[in-house]
Amino acid sequence: MKAFRDWDLACKINAAILLFLLVAGGLIGGVLYWKTRQILSEEVDTSARAAVRLAAERINRDFPVVEAAAQELALSIELLRPDEAQQKAMIRATLERLRKSVPALCGISIAYIPYGADPESRYYMLYTHVNKAGEIEVARIGGEEYQYFKFDWFTIPQLLDRAVWTEPYLDLYADILMSTRSQPIRDAGGKFIGMTGFDLSLEAINAQVVAADVYGYGQEFLISRFGRFVAFPEDPAHPYETKELRDEAAHLSQSTIFSYADLLRAKMFSGDDASGRLRQIGQEMLRGRSGEARGRIFNRRAGVERIFYAPVSAPGWSLGVAYPESLLMAPLNSLTYRIVPVAAAALLLCLAATGILIRILTRPLGRLADAAGSIGAGNFNTPLPVPKGGDQIGRLAEAFRAMQQALGSYTEKVRETTAARERIESELEVARQIQMGILPRMLPPLPDAREFSLFATLRPARKVGGDLYDFFYLDEFHYCFIVGDVSDKGIPAALFMAVTQTLQRSEAEKLREPGPLVSRINELLSRNNETMMFVTYFLGILDVRTGEVRYTNAGHNPPCIRRAGGALELLSTRHGPALGVVPGTVYGSGSVRLGDGDTFVLYTDGVTEAENPGHDPFGSGALLRVLAYCPDSSPAGLGKEILQAVDRFAGEAEQADDITLLILRFNAFAEKGAPCLNS
Repeated sequence: MKAFRDWDLACKINAAILLFLLVAGGLIGGVLYWKTRQILSEEVDTSARAAVRLAAERINRDFPVVEAAAQELALSIELLRPDEAQQKAMIRATLERLRKSVPALCGISIAYIPYGADPESRYYMLYTHVNKAGEIEVARIGGEEYQYFKFDWFTIPQLLDRAVWTEPYLDLYADILMSTRSQPIRDAGGKFIGMTGFDLSLEAINAQVVAADVYGYGQEFLISRFGRFVAFPEDPAHPYETKELRDEAAHLSQSTIFSYADLLRAKMFSGDDASGRLRQIGQEMLRGRSGEARGRIFNRRAGVERIFYAPVSAPGWSLGVAYPESLLMAPLNSLTYRIVPVAAAALLLCLAATGILIRILTRPLGRLADAAGSIGAGNFNTPLPVPKGGDQIGRLAEAFRAMQQALGSYTEKVRETTAARERIESELEVARQIQMGILPRMLPPLPDAREFSLFATLRPARKVGGDLYDFFYLDEFHYCFIVGDVSDKGIPAALFMAVTQTLQRSEAEKLREPGPLVSRINELLSRNNETMMFVTYFLGILDVRTGEVRYTNAGHNPPCIRRAGGALELLSTRHGPALGVVPGTVYGSGSVRLGDGDTFVLYTDGVTEAENPGHDPFGSGALLRVLAYCPDSSPAGLGKEILQAVDRFAGEAEQADDITLLILRFNAFAEKGAPCLNS
């Protein structure tokens, strides 16, 4: 038989714990019984209350997200005035994006007052939802059989003149129980013209309500701001009893906690007045309070229940869970029969024995820890203690000895690696300077240009990046400006960007039309492109005499024109895919005319896809709001406002993609000598 010192460390610790439990379990139980009962009872209440509050907060998280999305959609419609196809695309994209973070979202609608959107049609409602096959459908609905403007979700917020969460209801079109966030849409004069609706499925919300049961045997329920049941309590032990009550109650979506209390008084009279207690609980929940109550209400066969409740603040709802008190106290009752009166004396003996044993067992570990500390301070020749046995401590000492021998060579490798890293950092800095040198310089400016002013900037996510911009005169009256975004980041993207920058300059001397010029650049980039890198690309040519811009968009983000009066116009037409992927592609072109004071805004997806610490994107909607509400300023001032808005949104989040802006303002009546470039 092995000596005790040769036992595994786990065996030594287990022996000590066993000794402690055997001695302490027999001695301390009686002395600590009542105190333990009090502490555990408080712990049960605290855990249940915390679980209900946490579940209420989890349910509540989805509502602000939906509220913000509804407000954003309504604002976009008010600002952009999209046509029917664009509105359908907007609600479909919004549903696809939000369902990832809000699984309960089942539909989005845009509904207008009669003849509000189409003077020839009384009914105009666009609705997108997930059908039974799991696919997203978008349709225009409304008619005599579905007069949406008479439903509560349309009329109540219209009367209140504000956004609201509706009471639960059965939608006749989708045929599901839901609650809707209704957000008014107004015209330019502030008059109500319609509504955006974001529908949450009560079935999906019920699945979240179940998570409030921390112990697994509670009965959960969720009520609305007027006491209507969103989720109805169920008795897992005796489901037929609850079914009997629900069969005699009103339809679930029309039943309230107070009508359920009336049913208890009429059907299930009891001496402790379950009906009155349930009414008190309902009143406290509707006041938005958290709390606890006792009574025989839902599962009367299990005896007295403890009912915990907490508010779901965003929609004004409230969550509750009822637990049978006998099950909550079951662990305490079991503990009662396991405690003996001699617990105090046993605890003292156990503590003394365990303390001595732990000191004996941990003494080698203490010596080894001292030696490890010395080695960690750089004293690699520190002698290690000689193990006296073959347990884990002995093996650990041998491992430390091997580590001690390897640390010297490892330290030298670290020095070499650090030096190599510093060389790489230096080379990357040189590469960044070279790349920035490829971009057109703001100085010296074009001293004779007076027909336009321009701002351009590039902020790479790494030392070097793949975004690009360029601007130059083709002849006396035509000015070319370009923005591109190369796939990937880092050195490969920077090299591809340099090739693109060189080609566009050389080919622009031969071709003066945007379509043929972009087609030629694509053809050259596609040759021998084994890595399949590509660049989204926008090229525009401004006629400084008339303000006409002829342009070609090769898979790039749609630019925006901010008219002198403040109106926004998106150039969403794309004339082909990104450059460098499909050789032989013939790119078309388009044209738009700029008036005096009109501003042409180009950007890369580093602006719209910038993320905050919660991984939410900045989005094109936020960019449009900056353009819409930014005071009339120079291109440099507008560019500064956009960059500051992105920085405020991103906060402490690391920049993930290159950010590039090019802003051009046409000055049809500019005085001679006006500056043309801003950086």
